[in-house]
Amino acid sequence: MRTVLVVLICAFQAFAFCSARPAAPSFVVDYDNNRFLKDGEPFRYIAGSLHYARVPSLYWKDRLMKMKAMGLNAVQTYVPWNFHQPHYSPQMVTRFTSDQDLGKFLDTAQQVGLFVLLRAGPYICGEWENGGFPAWITANTSMKIRTSEPGYLAAVTRWMHTLMPVVKPRLYANGGPIIMVQVENEYGSYPACDHDYIDYLYNLTRQLLGNDIVLYSTDGASDRMITCGSSKDLFTTVDFGAGTNPMGPFGVLRKHQAKGPLVNSEFYTGWLDHWGSPHAHVGTDAIVASIKALLDIEEVSLSMYMAEGGTNFAFWNGANAPSYSPQPTSYDYDAPITESGRYHPDKYIAIRNTISSVKNITLPPVPELVPARDYGAVKLSQSLSLPAILEKVKPVNFSQPQPFGAFHQSFGWLLYENMMTISGASDGPLSLTVNGMLHDRTVLLINDVRQGVLKRQDSGSQTVSASMPPGATFKLGMLVENQGRINYGSLMGEIKGFTGTVSSPSATSGKTWAHYSLDLSVKDFTTVFDLPMEPIKAANVSPPAFFHGTFTVDQAADTFVYMPTLGKGQLFINNRNVGRYWPTVGPQKALYVPGVYLLAGENTVMVFELDNAVNASTEVLFKAVPDVGVGSTFEVTSFEKH
Repeated sequence: MRTVLVVLICAFQAFAFCSARPAAPSFVVDYDNNRFLKDGEPFRYIAGSLHYARVPSLYWKDRLMKMKAMGLNAVQTYVPWNFHQPHYSPQMVTRFTSDQDLGKFLDTAQQVGLFVLLRAGPYICGEWENGGFPAWITANTSMKIRTSEPGYLAAVTRWMHTLMPVVKPRLYANGGPIIMVQVENEYGSYPACDHDYIDYLYNLTRQLLGNDIVLYSTDGASDRMITCGSSKDLFTTVDFGAGTNPMGPFGVLRKHQAKGPLVNSEFYTGWLDHWGSPHAHVGTDAIVASIKALLDIEEVSLSMYMAEGGTNFAFWNGANAPSYSPQPTSYDYDAPITESGRYHPDKYIAIRNTISSVKNITLPPVPELVPARDYGAVKLSQSLSLPAILEKVKPVNFSQPQPFGAFHQSFGWLLYENMMTISGASDGPLSLTVNGMLHDRTVLLINDVRQGVLKRQDSGSQTVSASMPPGATFKLGMLVENQGRINYGSLMGEIKGFTGTVSSPSATSGKTWAHYSLDLSVKDFTTVFDLPMEPIKAANVSPPAFFHGTFTVDQAADTFVYMPTLGKGQLFINNRNVGRYWPTVGPQKALYVPGVYLLAGENTVMVFELDNAVNASTEVLFKAVPDVGVGSTFEVTSFEKH
């Protein structure tokens, strides 16, 4: 009897222990009641987009805390495939460390107290180089991206098997911050409309992550976009900007998804910029009124695009089409948190006050700003010519010009050289006709001397005049820059470089084209930083060339680099590729340099200048204030990508 009693007591204790254990975390869509349930309780999210790839990792916590203090309870972020696998190799090296440490970003969001909406791709758009696709994917012209073509699906499957082990442990059901994962992105805007592809991605993601995660789609609010971009298995969301009556887009959504919460996954707090156009601006009053209108609808959740825009460091900017328009280095987006983590003059506080009022909550204090410093003028006192660099770069010869992809080159410049023979009249200017594809901007050289710029062309021809060189032969050079691959629409996956011919009534082309790859991503092109520089003594040193200077700081802080006499090129700080500058066309006039890029003590600044000559008095200026083009703005009234 005693034994039976002990067994019964133990059994009771075990039952009591089990029943007292908390239920596993859960986040689900309650379709019948038009809401989300988090751990069984009604939940709505007010999120904002922050792209970890556009902010240095040492600043992630700072930006996320500012988002939380603005009233947000979630962060939405893209995973750019090419950020983690930028270069092809048989072993395929994947980068998940330092600024590419996705796991650390997700963990930091959880530490700050934000849930995560993860936009896992494989396509992201985001005004990002190639829409997030690695260049080695689109260099394969037989591969049809964003379709169920077997070669493409095989590459996507390999990538997802690499990515999802970082994601799965951080799902909300597994104790992490991720409450939803997006499949593809705005697929309804792409002409393929391949339902087999979307179904394949859904099944693959479900297989890799399990059933305890909400998988969703985001599309524009039209019948065609939702029909092509979503499926019966995906929770469907839409996007639209300020000034739109929310019942219009949500009415379209309800035709396709009769029940469930209503979600605007991209509520635009600003808009994107392009080189050569004014800085985009969206008014604060319109944004605040639209946020209030959305939050007044009980079943609505939303994500603001962007909470902070950040920076297209190095070569990561994308471009729009059909009229090719690359985006600048700044992705400020006129967002409530600026590119450098400052507060928009009125948007941040206005949005914070609106959310606090509607939700009737007290928000955390507004965090202090990261310090910014004015380091003054720095002379560019040394130079390195392009021919000096080419002595260290082994050329590859072909009978015809080849694109970037032939050399597994993703970024930077490709120099084409051809020895031409004078065959006609040698007096007067030299006329050259360039036929075929030329992507993108090209500096024309004759015997290493800059003659001018060739514009981008998809086909056809353009004729330019140059000074007639002396002698029977001359060296033609074409320095072709990838200004950023198209990130949206049917023209994605474009080839970069020159594939065509050059003809002249006065000269004939040689039979060999020499190709010099100048991929200036720091990891893959350290030659420039190791070569000895020459002091600038001449009245003018002609471009293209590298120019170098040094400066000393007592305390590292954020700063902004102005190039008042330079034309176009690339900026490096302490051998780190900061990004493109082009102040002569704007709107961006200064490049943001995060304080974490600087050192206490001596620092280096180097530019690869393409257009303007430099002399011993040429300076760049380090100031404490940004200029993304706010002196020349236009008011955005239509949120449509082109």
